[in-house]
Amino acid sequence: MNRPGIDIDAVIFDFAGVLSTSPAAAMLAQADGFEVDLATFMPIVLGPLHEDSDHPWHLMECGRITMDEYEVAIEPLWREAGFRTFPSPPRGDQFLSVLRPVVEMIDTARAVRAAGYRTAILTNNTKEWGGWRAAWDADNLVDVVVDSCEVDLRKPNPAIFELTVELLGAPPIDRCLFLDDFPWNVAAAEALGFHTMQVTDPVAAAADVRRLLGLQPAAPHTDDGDPQR
Repeated sequence: MNRPGIDIDAVIFDFAGVLSTSPAAAMLAQADGFEVDLATFMPIVLGPLHEDSDHPWHLMECGRITMDEYEVAIEPLWREAGFRTFPSPPRGDQFLSVLRPVVEMIDTARAVRAAGYRTAILTNNTKEWGGWRAAWDADNLVDVVVDSCEVDLRKPNPAIFELTVELLGAPPIDRCLFLDDFPWNVAAAEALGFHTMQVTDPVAAAADVRRLLGLQPAAPHTDDGDPQR
């Protein structure tokens, strides 16, 4: 957990839920349209998120199967649960359309990097959703981008955290700060020795990162998301 006065060399940001809004609300709304309750929907569509397994969603996030193959693979699961039809995850532009940038966190990522800290984005993602990287100009926002579907690893597998640190130049793990909205990913990072921040409010978390690293507060933003300069 975060403590005052810690020494940090690198900051690692999750993407959805940290640098952008989460697609979870849109996916759950889609489930509601099919009258699928959350307890049924989540295990079928996403598998056990607190672990790394051979569930089709996990295989897709590792880049081993396509979205089409994923949908074929989960069909027996929803049919076994008694459904005749079942919602599919958003694809491509549809996925991007439900996301919004968290400008305060994006500005903070830029400020962290400008202050001399090493920075990375570590995300679980699919090849069909690959447009996020250009849309967020991710390669110019941070030093390193680690996308699960490109490296055949996904959070919470410890190996993807270790790979990210290696690509950052191998700073000591206990001098790395990791931000994520999912508690199981935060727990996996903590087990390896990272400093962590579970993000429930990205705007508040951005301010916390600045305070923790001794950076200037962010400039206020207008309601349309453009920073006031």
